[in-house]
Amino acid sequence: PSVRIVQLSTMRDFYGGEVCLANIARGLVARGHEVTCVVRPDSRLAGELPARGLATCELPLFDWYEPISVSRLAAWLRREHVDIVHAHTPRDWFIATAATVGLPTISIATRHLLLPVAHARVKRSFLRRLGAMIAVSDAVRQVACGLVADDRLVTVPNGVELPVHAGEGTLLRSGLGLGRDDLVIGCVARLSPEKGVADLLRAVARLQRRWPNLVVLVMGDAPADSRHPAELQRLALELGLARQVRFCGYQPDAATLCAAFDVQVVSSLAEPCGLATLEAMAQSRPVVVTDSGGSPELVADGCEGFLVPPGDPERLAIRLDCLLDSPGLRREMGRRGRLRVERDFGVGLMAERTESVYRAAR
Repeated sequence: PSVRIVQLSTMRDFYGGEVCLANIARGLVARGHEVTCVVRPDSRLAGELPARGLATCELPLFDWYEPISVSRLAAWLRREHVDIVHAHTPRDWFIATAATVGLPTISIATRHLLLPVAHARVKRSFLRRLGAMIAVSDAVRQVACGLVADDRLVTVPNGVELPVHAGEGTLLRSGLGLGRDDLVIGCVARLSPEKGVADLLRAVARLQRRWPNLVVLVMGDAPADSRHPAELQRLALELGLARQVRFCGYQPDAATLCAAFDVQVVSSLAEPCGLATLEAMAQSRPVVVTDSGGSPELVADGCEGFLVPPGDPERLAIRLDCLLDSPGLRREMGRRGRLRVERDFGVGLMAERTESVYRAAR
C-alpha cells in the first residue's frame, strides 16, 4: 500500500548526501508512494529537486535546537498526515524526532558520513525515538554502532540511475571541447582537502611526459569562503599542468558527463559510499578509487577498476598508466562495473531496501 513519506534535509548545498536523497525519493515514487521533500527555501535543494520532478515543500527550518523549526514541521506533518519522515543529517534527526512527538509519524535517519556523530551522549534521548537508522555502507555502519540498538541499524547502499546507453561519450566529448585522441581522466568531487584532488594532480604530473594527449577534467565546487580551489589551481601551475587540467566547476549533469571520461578517479582519503564511483560504473567507465571507507564495498581490485592507498600519488599514477595503456582493459572493467551496478546498486534496489526498513519500523 502507498505510504506518505517526507524526505527531510536542511542542507544548503547539493552534494553526495543530497543526490542520495533525490535518488531515494525518485525510487520510492516509482514504487507508488507519495513523497514530498521538505527543504529550506535558501537551499540549492529547493531548485534541484523540482527540476528532477520531485514534489518539494519549502519550510524555514534553522537548526536542531530552534523550537520554531520543530513546531513548523510538526504542524505541517499533522496537517499532511505523514506516515514516515526520513531525515538525512544529525540536525534533521533531532528536528524530525521532536516534531513527531505525539504523532503517529515514524522517524527514520540516514547516516551519510564516516565521521563519528558529535556529542552522541547528548543526542541519545532523541536517537531513541528513531524507528531505524540507515547507514550507506558497512564502513559507516561500524562508525554508527551504539547510536541506536543494533537491530535498528541497517545498511542500505547508495543507488544510482542506470543510463539506457551507458558509455556513449562521443558527443559529450565534443561538447566539452575534447579531441578525438585525447585521453580523459575525470574527477567529480567537492573541492575540499579530504577529497584528495591534490593527490590526483601529483599523479598526473608523473604521467604527462608519457601521455602528452592527457586531459584531466575536475568537476566540482566548494563553499565561497574556501581557499582550496585556488590552492589546487596553483598546484596545477606549479606541476606544469596548466594545459592538461581543466577546473570545470559544479556540473549538475556530472553523472551523464562522466561518459566522456576514459577513466574516473576518486582519490578521497575515505568515501562513505561514493556516488561518483557508482555513477561512473553505471556509465561503463573504469574507476580508480582509494582503498578506504566504503569504496572496497563497491569495487573489487582488478575487476571493476583498481583500489589504491589513500594519499599515494605514485601508486595512483601506476594504476592510471596501466589503464591508459590498455583500451581493452578499460572496456572490460567498464563492462564489469556496469553489471555490478545493475545487480547491486540501482535506484530501484535502494528504494526497495529502504521501503523494507520503513515497513519493519512501522
